Amino acid sequence: MGKIIEEARIVNQERISGQIFRLRLHSPRIAGAARCGQFVMIRLGEGTDPLLRRPFSFSRIYPEDGDFEILYRVIGRGTRLMSRLEPGSASSLIGPLGNGFELPIDRTHPLAFIAGGIGIAPLLELIAQVMSDRGAKGAEKLHLFYGARTAIELLPEDFLRGWGIRVHFATDDGSFGYRGRITKMFEECMAAEDFRPFELYSCGPLAMQYHVAAWALSNDTLAQLSMESIMACGIGACVGCALPAATPGDPESEAFVHVCEDGPIFSAGSIKWNKILVQQTPPPTLLFS
Repeated sequence: MGKIIEEARIVNQERISGQIFRLRLHSPRIAGAARCGQFVMIRLGEGTDPLLRRPFSFSRIYPEDGDFEILYRVIGRGTRLMSRLEPGSASSLIGPLGNGFELPIDRTHPLAFIAGGIGIAPLLELIAQVMSDRGAKGAEKLHLFYGARTAIELLPEDFLRGWGIRVHFATDDGSFGYRGRITKMFEECMAAEDFRPFELYSCGPLAMQYHVAAWALSNDTLAQLSMESIMACGIGACVGCALPAATPGDPESEAFVHVCEDGPIFSAGSIKWNKILVQQTPPPTLLFS
């Protein structure tokens, strides 16, 4: 199914913690076509201010109700305007966009989910679908590694504990859970415990994804990475979300992929990570924010 332009009705707006909000929208056509890992472009406001739509991932999808939810953190003008949307108001959407996660075929394989900051958003629907497919007994083979700069940027602990999967928390400043980067905690857990994932799913800042991809490639582990990027159009026209592509057999290739069209989900080996880190500073967590 192609891209859908739809006028959505705001169902509910809720502050979850600090500057983290959950927005529920009624958009039957988009909700019916959406897959976990995909995203929508939302117009905020009636005129040209702000001019550009904002991209947000689906954090939960309820096709039977014609609804979906967006989890976001207020970090700038666009998300500040979004936090003021009231139930009953309308917003123009384009979606679903992007490729989405591929769900695991084998229900017995252990899986790890790694989230940095608001990167937890697209993983929520993914975890919900995996749990629905496996049942409560399958939760013991699912581990979520969830980190942020400080505790106020994390979802509340009870927001995640109810699913029955094991959650490992980390904060850069040590205000909650492990003190340090979530990727460092993950690497230490992999070295110390018997748990070893068959596949990784992750979303977070570019620097975090670099370390996730490096671990996956060095440990011959499948990985699906939801890439965050500054994005203006969502359809590949502005090339603002281009990333250097790894081209087997041609290491000197200057080919690029676009997060909006080729992603946002990429395998660990599909991105030329060393070129990103050399040529550009990792961007802030703006996509889906």
